[in-house]
Amino acid sequence: MSDDAPSGLPLPTLATQLFESSPDCVKLLSSDGRVLSMNVNGQCAMEIDDFAAVAGATWKSFWPLEAQASIDAALAAAIGGGTGHFQAMCPTAKGTPKWWDVLVTVAANPFDGSRNLLVVSRDITASELAARELRAANERLAEVFRQAPAFMCVLRGPDHVFDMVNDRYLQLVGNRDLVGRPVRAALPEVGGQGFFELLDAVYRSGEPFVGHDMPVMLQRQPGTPLEQCFIDIVHSALRDADGRITGVLVHGVDQTHRRLAEMALYQSRERFEKIVSQAATGVVEMDMAGRITFANRRYYDMLGYAGDELIGATAADVTAPDSLQATLDAVSRLMADGEGFVIDKHYLRKDGSLMPATSSVNALRGPAGEFQGLVAIVLDTTASERADRDLRASEDRYRTLFDSMDQGFCVIEMIADDTGRPVDYRFVEMNRMFEQHTGLANATGRTAKELVPTLDDFWVDTYGRVALTGVAARFENEAPALGRWFDVYATPFDAPGSRRVGLLFTDITARKAANQRLRRLAADLSEADRRKTEFLATLAHELRNPLAPIRSGLAVMRMGGDRVVPKVREVMERQVEHMVHLIDDLLDIARISGGKLELRKGRADLRKVLSSAVETSQPSIEAGRHVLAVDMAEEAMFADVDAVRIAQVVSNLLNNAAKYTPPGGLIRLAMDREGGEAVISVTDTGVGIPAESIGGVFDMFSQVSRHLDLAQGGLGIGLSLVRRLVEMHGGQVTARSDGIDAGSHFTVRLPLLDAAAAVDTARAEAGERPAGAAALPMPGLNVLVVDDNVDAAQTLAMILELGGHATRVAHNGVEAMAAVREFTPHVAFLDIGMPEMNGYETALAMRQLPGLRGVRLVALTGWGTETDRNRSTEAGFDEHLTKPVQAADVQAILAGIDAGA
Repeated sequence: MSDDAPSGLPLPTLATQLFESSPDCVKLLSSDGRVLSMNVNGQCAMEIDDFAAVAGATWKSFWPLEAQASIDAALAAAIGGGTGHFQAMCPTAKGTPKWWDVLVTVAANPFDGSRNLLVVSRDITASELAARELRAANERLAEVFRQAPAFMCVLRGPDHVFDMVNDRYLQLVGNRDLVGRPVRAALPEVGGQGFFELLDAVYRSGEPFVGHDMPVMLQRQPGTPLEQCFIDIVHSALRDADGRITGVLVHGVDQTHRRLAEMALYQSRERFEKIVSQAATGVVEMDMAGRITFANRRYYDMLGYAGDELIGATAADVTAPDSLQATLDAVSRLMADGEGFVIDKHYLRKDGSLMPATSSVNALRGPAGEFQGLVAIVLDTTASERADRDLRASEDRYRTLFDSMDQGFCVIEMIADDTGRPVDYRFVEMNRMFEQHTGLANATGRTAKELVPTLDDFWVDTYGRVALTGVAARFENEAPALGRWFDVYATPFDAPGSRRVGLLFTDITARKAANQRLRRLAADLSEADRRKTEFLATLAHELRNPLAPIRSGLAVMRMGGDRVVPKVREVMERQVEHMVHLIDDLLDIARISGGKLELRKGRADLRKVLSSAVETSQPSIEAGRHVLAVDMAEEAMFADVDAVRIAQVVSNLLNNAAKYTPPGGLIRLAMDREGGEAVISVTDTGVGIPAESIGGVFDMFSQVSRHLDLAQGGLGIGLSLVRRLVEMHGGQVTARSDGIDAGSHFTVRLPLLDAAAAVDTARAEAGERPAGAAALPMPGLNVLVVDDNVDAAQTLAMILELGGHATRVAHNGVEAMAAVREFTPHVAFLDIGMPEMNGYETALAMRQLPGLRGVRLVALTGWGTETDRNRSTEAGFDEHLTKPVQAADVQAILAGIDAGA
């Protein structure tokens, strides 16, 4: 036995140095799992600024819910004498997510016998490859900690009966049932190795025994072969109050792993260095002067050096200028306060290039805690930085594409209630078109229900279904709360199980409205087509009506001779007038629709205009045996109007009243002044207008269908013509009826001239003198008639010949030019629409002939707009007559021609 203390570092000092020098997060927990201490590197890794803030806290509370089961299992394994191990994520104190490889074991105090839990947590976030290598190294270090010498037992009496045994001792001997059994019976395989004899000697002499690295063969597990172990052991005599020896205290440390490791290291230092050199990270040691004393192969390779080129180099030699000051400052702080640090820096390679890296640096200290140097673990982050750059570039490209789309795009995160049912969603991000398509501003981080409280459940249900099932959806739907329609493609976003959904969408409100307008237009076109069909049928009917008596009249004239001509002529003239009226109405509508009807406005007294209209409609009123009551103010009402067109408006209203009023009805025409307007009304006691028809009474081809039997003919365009003519005069017309058989009331409002203009007009009319009688046409005129309609040309020639004129007939422009060489006309009536040479070309050709430059040219055409008249004038025509030509118009033109000219 020896009185000297065990060689090497004192146990508390060594444990502390091992505890603090570990690059891992090492914690000592109480048996109930509360944090008692944590090494400095652990506090740095966990971003704990003040350990007092976590001291005494339950270690398990630091971990997220999903790691709780693994933690419970690890603690149970350690407390049960084994080693707990798991890998999981635990955020740092500042919320940084990190992943850890955790080992948990029981740590017993060899001096007071207390049992705590030792937890070693290694940060495996950096990379998977580095994590594997670091995990292997950490496991070797953890094994050393777990096998620290701390076994103890108390033996009573000369037979050395086990009285007390701690867990480390039980672990040493295979967890056998020892208490109450003599040592020789409990550990029979130890016999013959001298240990029992040592116990006997201590018991007899009371002198302690101290042994180091003593070999012993033990059965570590029941039924297994004997194993050689190495132990540091101390035998001390136990005495009672009287000083008598009563037993022996045995305590020691199982040094088997250390001893085997020392033997291995002793056998081959190169082997150890090769192991270090194979690490995926660089390892470098520096002395107090900052000179490199050791570096592994990985460190050399990272910096491009070979052999031992770096031995003796300083940190400044391998640090880039941009990182040098920060490195020196960090090392100074480490030397001052002993707190390790992690730094991201640039290393300077041998070829001058830079290497980005993350270095974890800790102090190396001697037995007294003095600073002896430092050790750094260096991780080359070139690949990760390149990956980060590539990721940023990819994100930039994604963002560019994201923002350049003309469609709206956003990522939403579903919000569920306690049952998992989606109830809302939050906008995570969106592109710049999002607001334009939705009208929602500043939506990031806000929920749909927050932005649009009245949003219907369809959207939440649909997006929730996409998130839960992982099946994308494409649909069109209206969002009434936003007043918009959307075309949406919704797809799961991020990893499976994520509650995020990506939405690509377009505001199709305008398209939907356009489609609705197209449908309405199609319906309107269909209705217009129906009315057109009805109109054509009505037109055919209306044209046949006058043609029938005309044809019958011709037959009567052939059969009855001259005695029936006067009576038949009246019939035929009346029917022709009816046909002309129909055609004139059609032409007026066509001109108005085409914007070709030109009003010939002038100052007119509306009383005279209404009188003219009454005169025109009197036959229709008398035919229906109606009573017409006229009520007009005595004062003159002057307006700037086309008197003929306004008379046509009032006449149409009177004719309409006569048609739809049963025989013997009352029709009232009234005119009065209201402010600056003349109010003209036509009221009847007729069949009235149903409420459903009142809105379309002024539409083209509109006739109240249930009263067509009273229409007495007509195309259904009269009231449409009324409205358009009134609106062209800046007025308005309305219709009112109390319903079926309640009569109708039409009101026309026209703007009147101001008082000064009306007085000027009255004075001008007072100064007019009646014109003299028109001059009678002089006989003996030569008249050329040119028309490709043979019957029209012949009948006009007959009328002229009956007036005493000489005529020549041609049926196209070529014949006309041939005729004028033998027949020099005073006047020529030329049809415009002829084959070969039209009327314009023929007129121009005639004007070129010397003998015809003074001939009077009259255009005959069915077109009578101002544009048509201007074109006739440009072609050389003197007059413009619209078919069918009235005989009085022809006589008026001939009356002004001097045959001797």
